[in-house]
Amino acid sequence: MKKPFAGRIYIAILLAGLSGFSSAKGKAYTVGVEDYENFLPYSQYKNEVYSGLGRDILDLFAKKKGYVFKYEAYPLKRLTALFFSGKLDLLFPDNPYWIAEQRKGLDIKYTPMLKFTDGVLVLPKNKGNGVNNLKKLGMPLGFTPYEYLDLIKDRKITLFENPGYDGLYQQVFSGKIDGAYANTRVARYYWSKIKGVNEFPVVYDPDLLHTTDLYYISSIRYKDIIDEIEVFMKDDNNKAAIEELKRVHKFDKEE
Repeated sequence: MKKPFAGRIYIAILLAGLSGFSSAKGKAYTVGVEDYENFLPYSQYKNEVYSGLGRDILDLFAKKKGYVFKYEAYPLKRLTALFFSGKLDLLFPDNPYWIAEQRKGLDIKYTPMLKFTDGVLVLPKNKGNGVNNLKKLGMPLGFTPYEYLDLIKDRKITLFENPGYDGLYQQVFSGKIDGAYANTRVARYYWSKIKGVNEFPVVYDPDLLHTTDLYYISSIRYKDIIDEIEVFMKDDNNKAAIEELKRVHKFDKEE
């Protein structure tokens, strides 16, 4: 119990004063974020408060630059619509390959922040069974299983959406679906930190189709801020603090 407590103290000291953004002297920027209640360690939007590793890194950057970041959380479709229409200054997370058709003609600047893997979680006994045995695939509401779109289009796989992880995993346990397409770090955090178990009842199957990529922060209006974040993330003087935030948020483990 000592390490998590020490970690919370570290974050509190590291980000001291950041909650008082409204009185900061620096220029304010709106950051559009997803309103997922639980997407830890990346993010969490609960009781109208946005938190998680993504915010802590951005707050660290903003503090160093003297900026004010105001986080505005929306459902995914509304979030991207607001961003594409220029009503939000920054967007996190983003990726140039997501809903690519809607990005055509837009001059968007990106820089990477955090790695992710989206893959299929199955019962341990079903790991390694291959894609031919994956007939019913579940996913969190708002996700797009890009690697499986052709199989879904050809009706070789039926897709099931679920608004919450409890319901999604229950579908796996009950046999309603053969696997759940989700972020592997979020799944591991869910079972280890939220459910408090050491042996996960569902496991990531790396032999099935999956996507390993990066979550970016992006902007249409303030490309200079994106350039500054890129420099910040690469600067050796900041790497120790960023790595410590990752450790505190249990993000340091590889897939």
